[in-house]
Amino acid sequence: MVLTSMSCKKIRIFINGFGRIGRSAARIMLEDSSFELVGVNDLSSYEQMAYLLKYDSIYGALDHDISVKEDRLFIDDQTVKLFSEADPKNMDIRSLNVDVVLECTGIFLSTESNFPLIENGASKVIISAPVTDSTPTYILGVNHKEYKQESIISNSSCSANAIVPIFQIIDKYFGIESAMMSMYHSYTSHQNLLDGKHYSKDIRRTRSATQNIIPLMSSAAEATARFFPHLKEKLYAKSIRVPIPSTTLYDLSIKLDGSYTREEVNQRFESEVKSSYKNILDTTNTPNESNDYIQNPHSAVINLPFTSLVGGNLLRISAWQDNEYGYAKRLVDMAKIIQEVT
Repeated sequence: MVLTSMSCKKIRIFINGFGRIGRSAARIMLEDSSFELVGVNDLSSYEQMAYLLKYDSIYGALDHDISVKEDRLFIDDQTVKLFSEADPKNMDIRSLNVDVVLECTGIFLSTESNFPLIENGASKVIISAPVTDSTPTYILGVNHKEYKQESIISNSSCSANAIVPIFQIIDKYFGIESAMMSMYHSYTSHQNLLDGKHYSKDIRRTRSATQNIIPLMSSAAEATARFFPHLKEKLYAKSIRVPIPSTTLYDLSIKLDGSYTREEVNQRFESEVKSSYKNILDTTNTPNESNDYIQNPHSAVINLPFTSLVGGNLLRISAWQDNEYGYAKRLVDMAKIIQEVT
């Protein structure tokens, strides 16, 4: 992988889908002079796009002047072209000279479904979710250096970005035989505010997200197994939705290929977060709670006091993540990485 300097040219970004991840990515890029947001597509009204970018109940009001006029969003002195198209085929973005599209709708999950964005003028697309086909998937700190200049890639899921780097460390130095993953996950916009009908086949989703702890199946095991073929059929994951609006606590139970001590595992974590996973993973000994990790930029923060071992080979790890902001930060980082590759 060869990198080139981008100091003289900003990376021109188009966001397709302006929900929680899309808006978080926009906020992050507004504080990074490497980027220029040139376009946004969403099915909400242009007024709602502007309003929800400016005001966020979790992250607060954005410290930028935001206004909208016709199909233009104004952020300070920057102009962003707005679209409201359900089908990417109908969206001509050639005139915007888009370097990277951040595909944040959660709908277009394959190379084929995203190819219209390339045909209509984009150079590259990053899908902000696990894919349903063989689209190459990259996770920062895990395999991003193997990027082969593909025009369409996946950044996997928030859970995979938290779990896979941790598993990579454990598997490399201690060996993983099997694992079970529980995610105590904040509720999402796909859940019901109050009890009511829901499009999902999982009947539990009909219940109120703000009044219940709701166990749901998770795709995290499948997303993780993409990076550890030897663990296929040896991973299990569940998402336990809890009535808070932000952050996730990961509870990882791992059967090791050998006998080790808690001190050995924690020392390895502390070493790795200072080197190979710097600014990607972090560790903490502080007794913080979920609110303390809102807007934390790391893929995961490993809670070292909760590392435990039973019988020398049954390892339990605890880690925190802002599953929106932390994931959006990795998405933006990946856009910078793939644009720098020649």
